[in-house]
Amino acid sequence: MVQNKGRKTLYIALGVIVAAILAVGVVVFIASLSNKPTSDTNQTTTKDEPSVPEETQETTDKPTADVPEDDTDQASIDPEQVSTVSIEPMTIVVSYMKGVGGFDFQVSRNANGTQYVQFSNAELAGTKCTNDEGVFASIIESPTSDETATLTKTTTVDGTTYGLSLAESTCTSNAELLKQYQNAFSEPFSLLKKM
Repeated sequence: MVQNKGRKTLYIALGVIVAAILAVGVVVFIASLSNKPTSDTNQTTTKDEPSVPEETQETTDKPTADVPEDDTDQASIDPEQVSTVSIEPMTIVVSYMKGVGGFDFQVSRNANGTQYVQFSNAELAGTKCTNDEGVFASIIESPTSDETATLTKTTTVDGTTYGLSLAESTCTSNAELLKQYQNAFSEPFSLLKKM
């Protein structure tokens, strides 16, 4: 009888433990479902999505409204493949193709007073050039005629000209990755808009 009572206590204890484990599993499962963003938000971060400072988070604006029907470069860009980043000091919104990793940006002025933003990624920094920070592209506001010679593309928004300058591959430690970043910013450059 004592042996049956011991088994009964053991079975009850095991049942309570299994029930507790199941309860915790159900709570974790429900919590994970409630933390997933809804389909109309753009807050998920994946390995392919850039992890940028909070003030540079992607906007949820879709560039379709900015795509004129007669512009073949813009019309060929799938809006679902484009993300944007707000450059508040320059009051512009820059588009780039999804799929590149994280990047940083810094807004500066040169000696002529020209304002520009440089985009960089530490993975692109090489050891061939002094103080290389992995800059892969720059956007210059109202470039001078000397600066225009170094530009890859230009676009005009509300009467202001912006130029895209792509870094040479001489400094980078990963020329293939550099090209991916540059293509991601070059393709949708004409979608640049004012905030």
